[in-house]
Amino acid sequence: MKCVTIRHHMLNAYLMGPGGSNYVMLETAIAFAEKGYEVYVDSIIIKSHRDLLELATFFGIKQSEVVDIKIGEPRCKPLLIINTSGDVFSGTGDVMYIHYPSFLNHTAYYPGLTGISRFLGDLYSLVNASLFPLVKRRVSLFIANSKFTAKFLNEFLSVSPIIINPPVNLDDILEKHVLDFTERERRVITVARISPEKHPELAVYLAYLLKKYKVSIVLAGAFSSYNKPLYDELVELSVKMNVDDCFEIKTNISREELIELYRRSIAYVHITPKEHFGISIVEAMAAGTPVIVPRNSGGWIDIAREDAKVAIPYCNLREAKCYIKALLDNPQLWRLLSINGRTRALELNRRSFREKIYEAVKPILDIKMKKNRDTERMM
Repeated sequence: MKCVTIRHHMLNAYLMGPGGSNYVMLETAIAFAEKGYEVYVDSIIIKSHRDLLELATFFGIKQSEVVDIKIGEPRCKPLLIINTSGDVFSGTGDVMYIHYPSFLNHTAYYPGLTGISRFLGDLYSLVNASLFPLVKRRVSLFIANSKFTAKFLNEFLSVSPIIINPPVNLDDILEKHVLDFTERERRVITVARISPEKHPELAVYLAYLLKKYKVSIVLAGAFSSYNKPLYDELVELSVKMNVDDCFEIKTNISREELIELYRRSIAYVHITPKEHFGISIVEAMAAGTPVIVPRNSGGWIDIAREDAKVAIPYCNLREAKCYIKALLDNPQLWRLLSINGRTRALELNRRSFREKIYEAVKPILDIKMKKNRDTERMM
């Protein structure tokens, strides 16, 4: 039996709620299951098949696509181990998919953390910086999720990874027609896990800047009880800044509700600085919603490909506010970004990811299978 193990022990996702790395894990598992491999998911967040099905539902994946994927240690020696965490907490692997440069201090990719979050970030950085050189020697293939991430791998570890952008589930978004400018609500949506490293407080500050234009903000994101204090701080901040009437937090909403928010909002703003990619950016684009993204991010470099006809880059929230005002005042510009953004989003679909990651890994599989056959003949 041809076994493949997908190993994923990202502690942040375990404590704070699911994110893009979990989705990469799922689609990677599906990619190899579709090719006839017996796939095992070894993950601290997935302890049973029920957990797997719940995660699939969260990301809008049909349960039939994951029904044959197994959980835990494989019954046979795996031909291949793929570490989709991208850090040392999942140990080594033949292939490592890097979401962000975890071997650097966290300020390089998640700046501005304070308090206990900063302490945990420092500890995480220290462990990865210490152990990554050891793990690196045993990895046959590094995959980076973006040019943004690949640049750090090349500069600090002298590793030249191949780049495969994360998968994005567009199936259920593309089933619905795109609403025109005149059909949209005066609302901006941003999607970010309610977690310190995502800087959700920036959504409150943006709401303050937009209030005089009668534009509301919805922050939608995964939420864990571990971050209840942060949630309470956001609510308190919105009251203090007098934007609680035009700012709303929606946590752990259904996939259907999220899609409707994308479709009916006038714009999407990504608030996390130095974000390495941004799956929600692509989802918004697929819904025909113009996106405004940080200039120093994979959203601008990799998703928009630094093309202002696809997305609008910003350096600070006041700039973002001005661009939202420009979109409200210029339906022609809005429609240009809507059309071009949707076209670009189609190139980043989940099926393209599956094919790319399988083709990238196939040479390693071929070598291992040949070695196994030679060993069997000798016996």
